[in-house]
Amino acid sequence: MALIYFNSLLMMSVTLACSSILSTLATGGVVFGLYSLAFIGGWVEQFGTFAHNQTAVQVGIISSLLIPSEALWKRAANEMTTPLVRELGFSPFTSNSVPSVAMIVYAGFYLAAALWFAIRRFRARDL
Repeated sequence: MALIYFNSLLMMSVTLACSSILSTLATGGVVFGLYSLAFIGGWVEQFGTFAHNQTAVQVGIISSLLIPSEALWKRAANEMTTPLVRELGFSPFTSNSVPSVAMIVYAGFYLAAALWFAIRRFRARDL
């Protein structure tokens, strides 16, 4: 559950950072686009893992580096899944490629950087 909460904090920090430089509508479009990119990249990575296609797996990893929201969700889903479901194999709610702890740490740095950028921009801005 903590990873799902962490995921929402990550997306709120990215939204705050974008809203410090873009209009409201543009921020919504950019954040939705980033979230969609992560979602599609996560599925590409999952299909790549299933089909043993290294290029597709790398596309998914790159999308997770651009915005790690899907990686957090995959890790949270893996931790909440029972061992029986994991052993059954392919499911829309499980992943064959579980993000490592390093990706969770990266997401923490990503969140901190987005929040730092937003605070820095809002300090210099007339409200």
